[in-house]
Amino acid sequence: MTESSISGYEIFHGFLSGYRNIMNHRDHINKINVFPVPDGDTGNNMIHTFRSIVDNLECRRSASWVLEGIAYYSLNGARGNSGIIISQYLNGLARAAANRQTITVREFGTMLLDAVSDAYQAMDQPREGTILTVLQTWAGTVNRAGAVGESLTSMLTRGYDAARKALKHTPDQLSVLKDNKVVDAGAWGFVSFIEGIQRLLRDGPVPISLRRKLLGAPEPELTPSHVKSPDAYRDLEYRYCTEVLVESSEEDLEAVKAQLRALGDSLIVSRGAGRFRIHIHSNHPESVVNLGRSYGRVLQQSAEDMLRQEQMIHQRTGRVAVLTDSIADIPRELLDQYQIHVLNHKLLWDEDEYLDRLTISPVSFYRIQNERSSFPGTTVPERGRVDSLLAMLMENCDQLIVLPVAKALSGTWQQLSLAAEPYNRSEKRIEVVDTCLNSAAQGLLVLEIAKAAESGENLDKLVRRVEELKNRVRIFVSVRTFKFMVKGGRVSPLKGLAAKLLNLKPIVSLDESGRGIAFDKAFSYRGLIRKISFLIDEINRNPGIVDYAVVHADDINRAREFAALAESLIGKPPAYITEISPVIGMHSGKGAVAIGLIEKLPE
Repeated sequence: MTESSISGYEIFHGFLSGYRNIMNHRDHINKINVFPVPDGDTGNNMIHTFRSIVDNLECRRSASWVLEGIAYYSLNGARGNSGIIISQYLNGLARAAANRQTITVREFGTMLLDAVSDAYQAMDQPREGTILTVLQTWAGTVNRAGAVGESLTSMLTRGYDAARKALKHTPDQLSVLKDNKVVDAGAWGFVSFIEGIQRLLRDGPVPISLRRKLLGAPEPELTPSHVKSPDAYRDLEYRYCTEVLVESSEEDLEAVKAQLRALGDSLIVSRGAGRFRIHIHSNHPESVVNLGRSYGRVLQQSAEDMLRQEQMIHQRTGRVAVLTDSIADIPRELLDQYQIHVLNHKLLWDEDEYLDRLTISPVSFYRIQNERSSFPGTTVPERGRVDSLLAMLMENCDQLIVLPVAKALSGTWQQLSLAAEPYNRSEKRIEVVDTCLNSAAQGLLVLEIAKAAESGENLDKLVRRVEELKNRVRIFVSVRTFKFMVKGGRVSPLKGLAAKLLNLKPIVSLDESGRGIAFDKAFSYRGLIRKISFLIDEINRNPGIVDYAVVHADDINRAREFAALAESLIGKPPAYITEISPVIGMHSGKGAVAIGLIEKLPE
């Protein structure tokens, strides 16, 4: 590293060295994370942000080329408050360094300080005592040292010392830090990053062999490390940590922030070249994504459930956690009560993407379905998203049982099974079981297993319970039209036309592997009711019905009618009535109603 100018080579190696250092301290950063919410993931988020850069960045001589790459990939991978603040800072630095092969050390100090204002402007309500304070202290100190002609090594050393002192005083600026006897986690992470740059000054670049290991290795498994107060989440006003990356030339980000304020808090809007990223804690991730979509094409979206994370950290009820996917129809209040984790499927519709139930609700789905002639599709959950979810769960629980939609209907089971393998090398910690079910049937099974997990059953017993129980779970689905089954390829156009001409009312069920089958049919709505009544009554007489649920595709009145019918036959109300997942609704269409039930064991 030269002392008079900085090229892209120095920037690349400095960044890699900083990443190497912060990666070694991820668990500690998670452990001390209490602000703005104590969700224990600041270290994970910072690593994710930095890793998105180092995994894609190339080493070039041009300083502006390397900085622009850093800025671009940071915005792509930015996660969490601290990650997005850092990304905004890096984007400001890249703009200041435009079209420069090399940068003098004096210019570098000025650029570091000028970019601080970008980081502050991204925050809707900047708070001192956070990463912002340490960032400003570091950049200001480096700039002052450069202005009086100090060498690059001297500048960065002075900046590092000043940042450490500023970090030590963060509890004096934020009472939540003082109450928990910790410094700010994001600020600690940033100091760890610049400590890595100090090692570069002392020891030189990261060796090639280690560099390859850093860039090629999977993210390490985390170990439990949370020590925060269990009272921290009791006043959690907003549930979902929502992030959206938008492709847009919009320059007035203050206008964007003004529209977002009504949707939550912890708001950050950061910008890069032709894009901006939203970070907000909100109860309405769908509204956040829709607002982003009004400005341009949504490139990325996520909505992490902070309430469920808090339950895992502080209020876990059993040794075995339960994970399902969003196709399992279970009301939110029961998901919360039994701490059931959900992997949300992704819908693809023309140029748009949606997270099932999170950024597209059933009501919105059927409205769009009525407006568009095209048919949506789904994708297997991305491996990176699955890995992140499993890492969070395995950090905080002993074992995990995973109950996805039937393997015959989706590649989700396969993706989850592959992601579980690293956790099972020394002992069995994760079981991914083929439920052979979907919708209300899957929901009832998951709920029964979650109750058993809460009571303390171990993983082996839970798996045996699933294998026995899934053979006793039935589902009967009534659809109003074959239109969407034809569009989705589930029914041939000829059969769909015949059904329409004959006014055919089908009853759809699942076979033993979980594939959809035409179970029965009627030629009128009244006839359909008689057929379903007969089916329910026959099962209730022998072997009997343990429990049941009614689900619907945006038709609560019809669902209540079905529930009343079932109650008159079974003698008790349903366990719940709830809406069908849009992933199922894309084939069933609006107005579909299903009854899922659990048969008694034969005597």
